[in-house]
Amino acid sequence: MSQWLRQNMVRVAAVVALLALQAAALGEELKKSVSPQVGKLDQKDTDGSIGEPQYGYVGALGSFQVTKDGGKGMIVVHNYPDTATHALGETKLEYVGPKRIGDVDGWVFNTRWDGSQYPSKVFFSADPVYFGGGQTAYIAADYREATGWAWKLLPLRRMDLAQD
Repeated sequence: MSQWLRQNMVRVAAVVALLALQAAALGEELKKSVSPQVGKLDQKDTDGSIGEPQYGYVGALGSFQVTKDGGKGMIVVHNYPDTATHALGETKLEYVGPKRIGDVDGWVFNTRWDGSQYPSKVFFSADPVYFGGGQTAYIAADYREATGWAWKLLPLRRMDLAQD
């Protein structure tokens, strides 16, 4: 066997070993996350073990600052039932508390909107959820009078807020 072939076999074996380690780590991460429940979503109390929110969330839905003292949201919303019409809105968020929407724990906030065209409540997950296709991220849901709770199936990135 040539020297070149032996060196490349060692390199290929190293790459395969690294890929196996990455796959195992991803498998562990996915075991820790949940998938959002489909169908009608119910709101329940959590056991309170998730603590209080002190985060910023950002994604295609907008940008949010959420704390136990309330927060702010710059949110992209559609005009129900015409989902082709989008608007950018700003609202203050009033903290309701830790809740479970479907099978996901997180925090609920009231908005200043009435819940007819725009959401009257917003939910942010405390832990990442599995979106499918290998994608795990935080998720939001909103509440409207006509539809109840509905997942916003666009991933959010979460950051800790700077302390004063």
